[in-house]
Amino acid sequence: MFDQRPNNLFIKLKFTYILIALVFILSACGGQAATGATSYIATLEGAPASARVGIVVEDGVFKAYVCSLDDAFNLTSARWYEGQLDANGSFDLVSSDGVKLKGTIQAGQFTGTLTNIQGTSMTFNGTAVTSGAPAGLYRGTGQVDGQNVIVGAVISADGSFASTTQYEGQIKFVTPVGPEPVQLSENTLGINLGANGEQIPVTLVTTLK
Repeated sequence: MFDQRPNNLFIKLKFTYILIALVFILSACGGQAATGATSYIATLEGAPASARVGIVVEDGVFKAYVCSLDDAFNLTSARWYEGQLDANGSFDLVSSDGVKLKGTIQAGQFTGTLTNIQGTSMTFNGTAVTSGAPAGLYRGTGQVDGQNVIVGAVISADGSFASTTQYEGQIKFVTPVGPEPVQLSENTLGINLGANGEQIPVTLVTTLK
């Protein structure tokens, strides 16, 4: 007579397939956290107290930003950079108007030098951001007086804030920038700028992909 008892091997295989399927489902639904990018924030020697260098790195690719709440410093020194780290975790870039940013990321430390358009060199030193939002590098776009602008901001772990708003494609900035951002959500700030206090949102950079 045919034995209708379940085969133990069949049961084990079926259970294994179910576990594999559950793993894929959890991955697709966010059951496994993405590693994302790492942010670093550094202060500059010989610069205004608000000046910061922020950088986000992911898989060797980075986006960096220099800014402050000092208009004179921003004109000579505040710029965006992007590129790829070399095998030693270093980079050496120059903006379109000659501002040089050279840095290295090793063992959670972010160090380097900034040389502005006047030839003044300033060293910087910082660490990886481990405190989570709101600390980090923020970026957003919008319009002011009908012109496209790029807005950036850096918030350090101690809560200090720096930001600039640059007209797209120009070394020209919207001033003034409000000294305090408005928290719109966990990862979004509102930056008040211009004589009318127009607000443009910026979002925490958590990935470069």
